[in-house]
This record gives sequence, structure tokens and C-alpha cells, in this order.
Amino acid sequence: MNRHEAIDGIVIRVRDTGDHDRYLSLLTASKGRITLLSKGSRSLRGPQMAVSQLYTYGNFEYYRRGDFYILKGGTPIQPFYALSLDIDRLNLATYLCDVAGEVSDEGEEAEELLRLLLNSLYALSRDLYPQELIKAAFEFRTAAISGYEPDLHACARCGKAPEEDLYLDVMNGALLCSECLHRGGMTATKVRDDYGEIHEAELLSPLTPSACAALRYCLSAPIERIFAFDLTEHEDLHAFCTAAQSYLLSHLGRGFDSLNFYHSMRESSAPKKER
Repeated sequence: MNRHEAIDGIVIRVRDTGDHDRYLSLLTASKGRITLLSKGSRSLRGPQMAVSQLYTYGNFEYYRRGDFYILKGGTPIQPFYALSLDIDRLNLATYLCDVAGEVSDEGEEAEELLRLLLNSLYALSRDLYPQELIKAAFEFRTAAISGYEPDLHACARCGKAPEEDLYLDVMNGALLCSECLHRGGMTATKVRDDYGEIHEAELLSPLTPSACAALRYCLSAPIERIFAFDLTEHEDLHAFCTAAQSYLLSHLGRGFDSLNFYHSMRESSAPKKER
């Protein structure tokens, strides 16, 4: 007799199979990423349709048959319907879920990552904070959760804690001051704007004092308070977002089609500057 189990999780990826079924990739706290086969979930009358949609956080009942976990039923807890009301929100949510799927593993605990993703999707669906801020805070904290937490306390070379002219040494996960940068004959590498994969062996991202403070906050803040800061100046927000994205992608060693699509759609819908 098959033993039934139940677990809370969020659907981060779906893959259709056959005419009526689909595979669901869930991110869970205790088991990390698991895959369930949801039978009949693509049918409008299918009893599992409500819990077989992307971004749905719910309780999933399942059993094992051979090498597969089969979804028996479930109850939605938070379906995040509001994400579908705005194309940019929807595209960003896809990217966040893709990242969560990339950094999580089957059978490994992922409680902090799950809480971060849920808080990010909630803030995104309610439009509580600027999308750029949500995205960057998620990226930087995810990098730390994945084992790539940088040391941002002081310059890695001289040990001083300068207030200005800071650089994030992306590949080494450290801060550099301008004096050490120039003393070593280094130059700040311009971070690419095309959102493709990052292959540079050395990448130095300029930081404003406010951007550096925001990065530090993202590493230490409780998950439920991770977006509770402001970057009102464009220069600060740009430096913060650029550093966070380049840091995560560099350490993962890959880019994401969903990220490229999110940026391309944002750029195409942005109002043209007056000539």
C-alpha cells in the first residue's frame, strides 16, 4: 500500500506531459526541491488544477509509485493571483522562481530560501516596493544563502572602512577601496548592461555609500524585513541593483532566459525619452 504524505511548498516550475498531466517542481522547507506528477491537472475540471499552477503556495498530498511522486490532492494557501495582473510582475516572478530552482537541491533543507521567495512574491504581488529593489534584495540574499556571502565590513586589502569610493570585488566576495584599487594597478570593470551571462574573471562593481549600506542590510536583515529600506536616488539604486545581479550571476556561472525577457519587456514598455 502506498504511504501518503503531505508537505507545504510553492510551485516554482511546471512541465506539461501528455494531454492532461504536468510535472510540478516544488520548493519546500524540509525537502528542498521535489517533483510531483499531477494527473489531469491541465483539465478545466481536474480536481488538482487549483494546486497545479505556477507560483501557488499550498499544502500538497502525494504518494510514491516507483521512482515518481504522484500528487493525490492539495489545498492552496496563497495562489498569488495578483501576479498575473501585471506582465512585469509576472515576468519577474518567473525569474525569481528560476533562481530558486537553480540554487535548491532535492532532499536538502531550504527553509530560508523558501521564506525569502514567499516574501518576495508577496511584496511583488502587492506592489509594496519597487520591483528593482525586490529583485536585487532577493538576488543578493540568495547568493548568501547559497554559500557565497561576501565580506562587506571593510576593504579586503587595507582593512579600512572608507565611506566613499567603494567597489564590490564580485568574484572574491569582498570590498575594495579606491586607494587599494589604484595601488594595485586595477581598473573598475564596467558591468555589462545586456543581461547576458557573465564570464569576466575579474569584475569590480562601483558602489555608492548608500548602495553599500543596502547590500549590508540585505545580508543581515530578518527575511520579513528584508525590503524595509529606501534608495531614493537613481545612482544609489542603480549601483545596488547592478552589484546584486552581477554578484549572483557570476557565482552561479550562468544567466537566465527569464531575466533577459524581463529586462527586454521592461525596456520595450518604458516611455521614450524626449529628444
